[in-house]
Amino acid sequence: MFVFQIIIMSTILLSIGSNTFAKTNIDKAKRMLLYLFPNIVYSDPILSEPEDDNFKYLFRNILACCTTDMNLDELVSKIKLTERAVGRTPKDKYQGKVIIDIDILKYGDEVIRPQDIEKEYIQQLLAIFEIPDFIEEEVEETVETEEVIETKETVETEKNIETKESVETDKSIKTESPENIETEGLIKTEPYEDTLSEDTENSKVSEDTEES
Repeated sequence: MFVFQIIIMSTILLSIGSNTFAKTNIDKAKRMLLYLFPNIVYSDPILSEPEDDNFKYLFRNILACCTTDMNLDELVSKIKLTERAVGRTPKDKYQGKVIIDIDILKYGDEVIRPQDIEKEYIQQLLAIFEIPDFIEEEVEETVETEEVIETKETVETEKNIETKESVETDKSIKTESPENIETEGLIKTEPYEDTLSEDTENSKVSEDTEES
């Protein structure tokens, strides 16, 4: 049994920033995101002043755009995992460090962080970033259900059993046949030998009678 599933691809817009070994950490994040989203594209970087007094160093920022079939919750989870893999920890903020920060600005037509989009450095990035015109498409996927798989396994098992039984039967027939043939030969041969001996004795008796 086959089931058709429709997969909807949504376009997402991400902002990525760092103020600690910024180029190295952003490049690392880009490689990880490329693994998750093969068609992802990135903007050129710009530098921006920190908006909070806790942060002392300049930020390096880029935008990224791609498509995904993940829902928003799955996407948030993957982004957080990527941040941790790059090296982000909860204590970084208190030390004035941002190892990596990846935010989802848009998901499809929904603006997730409207306040961030209005920030000056985001507007500067949008001005220089040529966002690709991804077509949000519906992809049909054919899925084979477990019932079909079980049926195939059952059929193969039954075929194996039938094959083994037929082979064993053929072997038993071949084994028994020579014995039966030999036994029948013995039964037919014995009376023939007795008859020959009786004829021989009778011929001897008749010869003795003639001589006498």
